[in-house]
Amino acid sequence: MTQIAFLEGCRKLGYEGVVVGTDGPDIAGTIALAEQVLARGNAKGMAIWTGNPAFNPLIERAGKAGVPVILPHFPMAEGTIPGATGIIGCDPAAYAQTAAEEIGKAIEGKGTVAITQGSFNTTENLVAETFTKFLTEHYPNVKVLKPEEEGFDPSKSVTKAVSILQSHPDVVAALSTTGGGPTTWAGAQRGAGRKIVAVGMDYTRINLDLVKNGEVFAVIGQPLWEESFGAAELLDRAVRGEKIPWWTHLPAPFITKDKLAPYSQLLDKVESALKR
Repeated sequence: MTQIAFLEGCRKLGYEGVVVGTDGPDIAGTIALAEQVLARGNAKGMAIWTGNPAFNPLIERAGKAGVPVILPHFPMAEGTIPGATGIIGCDPAAYAQTAAEEIGKAIEGKGTVAITQGSFNTTENLVAETFTKFLTEHYPNVKVLKPEEEGFDPSKSVTKAVSILQSHPDVVAALSTTGGGPTTWAGAQRGAGRKIVAVGMDYTRINLDLVKNGEVFAVIGQPLWEESFGAAELLDRAVRGEKIPWWTHLPAPFITKDKLAPYSQLLDKVESALKR
């Protein structure tokens, strides 16, 4: 989705978009390929999905070469990454508060809530911390468990969540801060024979289907398409010499069953692009 969105944005604006990277999560390999592109001297701009300081030297070299760099998705404080032109994405703290408010209302302000994370990283940690703080302050009769790592292997993630439900029979809701979370908690409810208010991340097809059939209460719509398409638009503005804000804020809506249609249509668009 993110690759197609960026390429669509480039195409709309008259640029040739190129996706650079490895087949797996190989940061060093991706950086090496990006260095080759930068060395050719014909790149007008770069959008880099970082989330890791290992990319910082590449970003700094691009900036020194006069190549604007937009960083989608990961919030970064201005001035912390030399060479970066700006960032685009949602505010994890904002959508964490929304999730806390919606879950608090759904459970009528009482019960125990679990949190799982794909991994313990700065973004997911911030979401878990903000969610816990907001929920406990606004719903004093709610207990929030300490976050647990669900990981990225679906079967192991479900096993972890089932264990949480079995160890805490008072759990009435759960938040997962990762895109596999809806599958995790839908599977856990089936495995444990329990029904809870489950919320996860991202409007993938499988996640929307889980919301549609009622296995998951809602997903938080990290604006993955909008971040990538918008990165191309921001690079175009920067290439033309326009000053852009450091952070282009995007919303991350709370997507319940009655709000699925626009996201299903977006996925139809992505899938059509894949067949070209």
